[in-house]
Amino acid sequence: MNCIQFLLPVLVLVGYVGAQVLLSGPCPKIPPMKNFDPKRFLGRWYELERYFVSYEGLAGTCWVENYLYNPNRGHYTRLDWTDHITRKTLHIENGLTFNKYEPGRLHYFVERPFLPFLQGEYLILATDYSTFALAWQCMDLPLKHTEILWLLSKQQYPEAYVVKKAKSIASGLGLDVYLLRKQDRAGCPN
Repeated sequence: MNCIQFLLPVLVLVGYVGAQVLLSGPCPKIPPMKNFDPKRFLGRWYELERYFVSYEGLAGTCWVENYLYNPNRGHYTRLDWTDHITRKTLHIENGLTFNKYEPGRLHYFVERPFLPFLQGEYLILATDYSTFALAWQCMDLPLKHTEILWLLSKQQYPEAYVVKKAKSIASGLGLDVYLLRKQDRAGCPN
């Protein structure tokens, strides 16, 4: 097993609270997208911009989320990225379940037998299924909360209007788009 493949889940666990944007007060009440269709969401999504997440920056660049379905396994994601040091493509798979009443509320669990407790939830806030998606995770802490916002696209280098539209939607939901950081997408895994 590659050192990064082992360390990434550990870094996620240990650095979770300090590894992303820390804001005052409780998590804002933002609902997931209504009528989200997991089948239409399948495919390859490039991470264009996101809030600061230290473990992703440490592990590599060009994060790609592949939303997949297998009849025997169900829905899952395969996260691909390029390792900083070796420049090799690495990946990790996460099982996915969808909330029966709010399908845009996704529960993930890292499929590593030695880390069965590494799991969480994020929301798909908006998507047109072909050019952009907004995924968001928030965790309440005493007097504060942490947030991660991901701006995803089916295209590695989408037109500027796609990014502008996604940011406008995020801003309309009360999320701070000025906290988004552009991600390096050069040499992304195939």
